[in-house]
Amino acid sequence: MMGFLADTPIFWKGVVVVACALILFVGSVYVLLSAVFGLRMGYLVLAVSFFGWLVLLSLLWVLGQPKILGVTGTLPNLGPRGTEPHWQVYASSTGTASSSRFPTTPNYPGPPWHLPKGVEKPSIASVTSAVQKYLAQQASEQFAKQGIAVCTPTSSPTATCLTVDPTTFLVQDIEFSGFHGTSLAAAHSFFTFGGPQITLYVYRDKGNVNVYSWSFFLASIVGFAIHVPFLDRAEKKRKGILTGGTAPPWYGPA
Repeated sequence: MMGFLADTPIFWKGVVVVACALILFVGSVYVLLSAVFGLRMGYLVLAVSFFGWLVLLSLLWVLGQPKILGVTGTLPNLGPRGTEPHWQVYASSTGTASSSRFPTTPNYPGPPWHLPKGVEKPSIASVTSAVQKYLAQQASEQFAKQGIAVCTPTSSPTATCLTVDPTTFLVQDIEFSGFHGTSLAAAHSFFTFGGPQITLYVYRDKGNVNVYSWSFFLASIVGFAIHVPFLDRAEKKRKGILTGGTAPPWYGPA
């Protein structure tokens, strides 16, 4: 069993962990509530409480905790995160490339492209890494088409496969530019053991870090709003029984 879990992809391990957590922590509470209120009422109490708690939790993910007496609490975007800001390759060529989205692309290495300056210098390392990873991915795809086994992140260390090291691609002549508020970068790169020089162009993708936080927040509000009216009706019906109504027949513990 442990060997099977070790070979399971990380995604499905996460699914199993979440399912077990729901069964253990939510299911155990439901068992207690259903024993006291019955199956339907117990579910409604649990659902309203659960979604209400999720509303507060996801609100902390979205906005963070405001300052209280000058003390800063939880910062925003510390919950589940979407795509991080990153450099994304949008064009590559052994010659001059063009792009309808960024018209200044074919002007590299001339104006408005310029050498890194000021706040652009710290981005040199991230641009280099993005270009190297892109070329390594392209090389892996070409090897796969040729029938050569390429190692993956989950491959065994003893597997007979080819490992493509991104650092074997040399990146140089990095220059920066911008277009309508989007940062651009371009560079020349080539394989250190031989091959043509490739010109690559990247843009700064702002990502979507808070997409899951907002999704949880909105879904929690919807779930809370759906269950509250049903809980209200069930509670009024239960109150009517306690104050003189007729109780349904009792068939033993719920």
